[in-house]
Amino acid sequence: MAKESLDLSNTAKALDLYGKEVIKRAKRNLKIKKKIDGKWRETDNTGKLAKSLYYKLVLGKNKINIKFASKEDYGYFMEKGVQGRLSTKDSVKKYPTGMTKAKFKKKNLPKGIIEGWIRTKKVRLRDKDGKFIPMTDSNIRNASYMIGKSIAEKGLGARSYMADAIDETKRRFVVALKEGLLKDLTTGLNVIQDGDK
Repeated sequence: MAKESLDLSNTAKALDLYGKEVIKRAKRNLKIKKKIDGKWRETDNTGKLAKSLYYKLVLGKNKINIKFASKEDYGYFMEKGVQGRLSTKDSVKKYPTGMTKAKFKKKNLPKGIIEGWIRTKKVRLRDKDGKFIPMTDSNIRNASYMIGKSIAEKGLGARSYMADAIDETKRRFVVALKEGLLKDLTTGLNVIQDGDK
């Protein structure tokens, strides 16, 4: 006897609402300064990472999954953290089974990444004595080289913006998800009496 496919439309509706709320909270988490490895950090000063977040419902036969991701390659590394070339941040998270922790292998970050961040964030540069220095192209290049080198050596602390959003939202939506699944199960339930075909 062929197994009938279960209609999971009510579960999908509940998961769709859940997905929207998770993304909304993750975007909010990116704006909030968070203490990571002992320092207060802002994760997404340009808003580019927040705009790249999405979720996807994957429907299969008698199953449904929800996937949260970023269209930006660095989104996953910001979430989990990256081990430094010479050391690692305490907050670098475990990666899924079969994946090793991400690790910086080169002595510096790719050219232009930190320079773009400095210009976008309107950072005020200081010299070795702590005095403010002018924002010349040369000073910005020198600062971006030093910051990039430090990140590559020490690593990048995990931001957990998505994991926190999933945990926060799960508590609120667990009842709605259970109700949706229960509706789908009772709708697809066939009661057969003895003698029925």
